[in-house]
Amino acid sequence: MDWLAQTNADVGRIWPEIILSVTALVALLSDLLLKGRDTRVTGWVTTLGVTFTIYWIARSFAGAHGAHVFGMMVDDRFALFFKLLIASGLLAVTLLSMWFRGFDHDGIGEYYSILVTAAVGAFFLVSTDHLLLLFLGLETLSISSYVLAGFLKRDIRSTEAAVKYLVFGVLASGAMLFGFSLLYGFTGSVRLPEIGSAVQRLLLSGARGSDFHLDATGMGVAVGVILSLAGFGFKVAAFPFHFWSPDVYEGAPTPVTTFLSVVSKAASFGMILRFFGGVAGTTTVVPDAGHAVAGSPAIAAVLAAIAAMTMTFGNVAAMLQENAKRLLAYSSIAHSGYMLAGVAAFVAGIGADGTGTAANPAGAHAVAFYLAAYLLMNLGAFAVVTYLSNRWGAETVGSWAGLGWKSPVASAALAVFLLSLTGIPPTVGFVGKWYLLQAIWTAPALKWLAVLLVLNSIVSLFYYFRMAKSLFLKGEEEATASPRKHAYAFELSTIVVALAAGTLWFGISLSWLMNLVQSLHV
Repeated sequence: MDWLAQTNADVGRIWPEIILSVTALVALLSDLLLKGRDTRVTGWVTTLGVTFTIYWIARSFAGAHGAHVFGMMVDDRFALFFKLLIASGLLAVTLLSMWFRGFDHDGIGEYYSILVTAAVGAFFLVSTDHLLLLFLGLETLSISSYVLAGFLKRDIRSTEAAVKYLVFGVLASGAMLFGFSLLYGFTGSVRLPEIGSAVQRLLLSGARGSDFHLDATGMGVAVGVILSLAGFGFKVAAFPFHFWSPDVYEGAPTPVTTFLSVVSKAASFGMILRFFGGVAGTTTVVPDAGHAVAGSPAIAAVLAAIAAMTMTFGNVAAMLQENAKRLLAYSSIAHSGYMLAGVAAFVAGIGADGTGTAANPAGAHAVAFYLAAYLLMNLGAFAVVTYLSNRWGAETVGSWAGLGWKSPVASAALAVFLLSLTGIPPTVGFVGKWYLLQAIWTAPALKWLAVLLVLNSIVSLFYYFRMAKSLFLKGEEEATASPRKHAYAFELSTIVVALAAGTLWFGISLSWLMNLVQSLHV
């Protein structure tokens, strides 16, 4: 009887995953029944299911106390927060997909089912502390994404994007799985907290006084962590694992690019915070050293170096781009660097007080807040790209010349999103970057990274301003693009305005979101 009660309780804690899974099945069945005649009906079915999922997640916050579910998942506010980000992004992407002109001439009936399946994988990804389920969730998200990237069957760029994404993804997954196998082999566990304790013991077993060395076992663990990081770096397009990103972003359908840029990235950073919170989250006192010595500073140094290279490369490369989606791809790489800097600050402070808890939770909170800000402003930027592509057939910055006067609402909203992506008040992007800078500055060894983040934000102003300049600083008579029929201008404008309003609102009235992220515990 106790077993049955526990099973019922565990099932009750995974209702968001169940609802999304049922939504994917119903979306597939509705397409079969309609025989692909009206895919917008399937889109509305998906919208309804995702909306109900968001409602269920929101009402579950009060009852989330960190209980384990089937021994493989954690029901806590951290997981629910990231599920809320994922589901909100999924809702926006679903609506963009329904009114994306590029899907009008292709049979996309199963598209919505695959899109929701990817989100189910993302849900498992952010709520597990078990390596096996982490890998399964990541592969569910990844394989679905490979298929989505190649959904424009008549577009050779879409096919090329899917193939490149698949090839690089398989290599990254192989490296990460090998890293997981090393961690399991040397620690004897697939649970992150237990791995964390073993990692610290192995990494610190050679610390004596001012000397530090690793035996063969310690080296094996270190290699396992590095290979795992390589897989994570691929998912967030961190340097030097970013090669797939620009080509895939440019070739994939714009709603899929939006999904990869926002939803997949939110899930991946949730996974990274959960992983390093477990693996680097224990401090061991070495008697001969006379103080607590942790492996966390070494991991933080590696993360900081990757963050610095990622943000710098992304911003410099973005200045050279003409295609709007490709430009936003490099911009997305730069923002991954900003968030990795927050992860480095989080890891650098873990266990510094010798209690085995996160001594610098501000790093994790800053990343969570920035992801919420990033969801609004990047969704908005891609929504405007979708609008301009639908309405004017314009995907390059040069072809936007003068369109700011012909599409004033979408263009003004894009200006808001670009200001937010740069980090200029009163937008939510400014608050997110300020929060990140505060967290990074509290780690004494990472102050240089905070300065580099500010310098990179200044550099980003150049290419963001170039997009706005093309829209507004050229007269309407210089516009060469011609309007197209069936552009769904009203529907897309509504989405754009709603996201712009959110970007400004949370930049001014941010107490609710700030309180929410500060209640999260990794």
